[in-house]
Amino acid sequence: MVPTTPRQLGVGLMIGRRMRLNLRKAEIAALNEEPWRSTYPPILSVSQACAMLGVAQSTFYEWIAKGRLDGTFRRRGKRHLIWRDRLIDKIFNGPEWSD
Repeated sequence: MVPTTPRQLGVGLMIGRRMRLNLRKAEIAALNEEPWRSTYPPILSVSQACAMLGVAQSTFYEWIAKGRLDGTFRRRGKRHLIWRDRLIDKIFNGPEWSD
């Protein structure tokens, strides 16, 4: 089954507490199918990434500052370009965070 909403994928649920789902590569690859592809393209803006994860932009920038999202984005001038699949992999399969 291909997830069609962020809730079905588990995105936006307990992100701050780091719910671990250990998504498989096939589940992450399913994001290239509709309706995900049109809503969340492979390269996201910060606002798109925040909408997908269900977090505030200030929280997202805090994660960047703390190094939690290293390897998921590239900074171009004042903008951050975020790779969607890397972000999902880092959030759900990455190491645990300690505050």
